[in-house]
Amino acid sequence: MLLRSDNLDDLPQTSIEWLLDDLMLSDVIDLRTNSERARAQGFPFDGRVRVHKLSLYPGDDPNDPMPAWFGEFSVLEDGDPPDTVHVVAGHYLGYFRSRPDSIIGALRAVAGSPGAAIINCAAGKDRTGTVSAVLLAALGVPEDQIPADYAASTERIVAILTKLGFMAGAGSGEHDADVQSQSTPPELMELVLRRVARDFGSVAGWLELNGWTADDQAGLEAKLLG
Repeated sequence: MLLRSDNLDDLPQTSIEWLLDDLMLSDVIDLRTNSERARAQGFPFDGRVRVHKLSLYPGDDPNDPMPAWFGEFSVLEDGDPPDTVHVVAGHYLGYFRSRPDSIIGALRAVAGSPGAAIINCAAGKDRTGTVSAVLLAALGVPEDQIPADYAASTERIVAILTKLGFMAGAGSGEHDADVQSQSTPPELMELVLRRVARDFGSVAGWLELNGWTADDQAGLEAKLLG
């Protein structure tokens, strides 16, 4: 079983027990940065699961809240409008450019997990949504269906932003702007997948170029497709 999640801070004990005892959680793929982990309130599983620390950003100092690459990561292509879809898609494509090792490492960690696995980041929608999209494409899910999985995070945006402390009061203009800017429209992931296909032929082509092997593919399929 594979789950995707926001950060695992403040999980109630009942949820911890459910994950460990009922789902047999064995692996957590943590896509957060060093600085995010340093600010976190601690890991709730006390060494009872394997943690794979696989940031999708360049290396960062846990004591530096504003890493040197910040502001240069998202790249708009010539002719792209500066709207949310294109700006955020440019940011997601930065994951593919900067940390193919972490994306492939995440898929390998899922394939090698003896029990259930969780892919998570801070909000569970951007980095986690992108890696989940790559994984679904690797498993042969039609690329016109993958954006629907990514878009499901929009249903949880208010809860996610409230947990992270970023949510303005309901009914305010700022509240509506927060929800709009942090939503996960399917057309955003559609754009990401189109550009990966344009540049590499397909997600599978990008994976192969970055070291994904036939044995890796067989292991992932055996784990999640049985």
